[in-house]
Amino acid sequence: MSPPPPISESDPLLDNSQPRPQPWYKTTFENNKGALLILCAELFGSSMDAMARFLQQGDHQMHPFQVIVFRMGITFILSSAYMWYTKVPDFPFGAPAVRPWLVQRACFGFGGLFCLYYSVHYLPLAEATVFRFLVPICTALACSLFLSERFTLQEFIAGLIALAGVIIIAHPAFIFGSDIDPSKLNILKAGDVDKVTPAQRLIAIAVSLIGVFGAAGAYTTIRVIGNRAHALMSVNYFAFLSTVVSTLFLLFTPGISFIMPHGAKEWVLLILLGIWGFILQFLLTAGLQLDRTSKATSMLYTQILMALGFDWAIWGVLPGAWSIFGGVIVIGSTLWSALHKPTVAKVPGKSVDEESALLGTQTDGSEEAVRRGSVGV
Repeated sequence: MSPPPPISESDPLLDNSQPRPQPWYKTTFENNKGALLILCAELFGSSMDAMARFLQQGDHQMHPFQVIVFRMGITFILSSAYMWYTKVPDFPFGAPAVRPWLVQRACFGFGGLFCLYYSVHYLPLAEATVFRFLVPICTALACSLFLSERFTLQEFIAGLIALAGVIIIAHPAFIFGSDIDPSKLNILKAGDVDKVTPAQRLIAIAVSLIGVFGAAGAYTTIRVIGNRAHALMSVNYFAFLSTVVSTLFLLFTPGISFIMPHGAKEWVLLILLGIWGFILQFLLTAGLQLDRTSKATSMLYTQILMALGFDWAIWGVLPGAWSIFGGVIVIGSTLWSALHKPTVAKVPGKSVDEESALLGTQTDGSEEAVRRGSVGV
């Protein structure tokens, strides 16, 4: 009996050229890389808000202007260094045609940022965060008024529902009566740090709403700028103006002064504010470039869960029943509107900044927005 013939190396039974399937966790990561980056960015954003609140409510109670100086000053230095190193076109001032729009975007952005940092001194972090989700609807309305973009019936209905949620959160006495049980405003008390009067609470909510209009103005201006300026150029203008204006207020406003940080903890928190703001920019840019679907947009709304976690862990306080009910209405209405936005084609090389990320799948930097660059906002 003759021996069996040798098996050829080309035998299909021995063909190992077919790629082996990746483990499930690697496949899951690759399929959700963009959304996971956005999730990390939201963690950094919520951490920054918590640090700002902690510094304002600590033993030395730093003014919001001082917090802004450190956060935006460091961001300006890092973003300038990055644009110089990577040779971003038209660095440092941008193209002449868009410089007025960059200044306007910075002014609106500064107003929104100050209002946010003011409100977190008197409101739980989760409540202050909820108001941010009014920005996309307000931006859509502003773009319809000043840029003749379409404002759908769905967006109008979502805006009315969100407004009702804001009223429930505010719980004004002239609507709900003057006998407000403090235990219904906060589930758990954190001590004196969160004992604010109804008047202080309403003022903080009013300031938050003003900040919403400021952010909406910034987003509308970003839509006009489109892809005529790098995203970091927009951030740089925003950071520089915020740093300069806040410094001037600290120097020349009676009753407001710079407070020297006490101890390593305060120094570390102030420095991390700026560094993490810069990291936040990159995470959002990378995440939204990889994934601009409704899945990525939904990740932006996880910030409210993170804010709730920080409220619980640091201050031992959570919003009460009325605030939770109103917050669910606001988030639900804006998420419903955002997830039904038509997805547009991604513009090659287009970056996204940390504010415009909330606009999700809306048109960003479209040719139509660029064409309207000469229209006054």
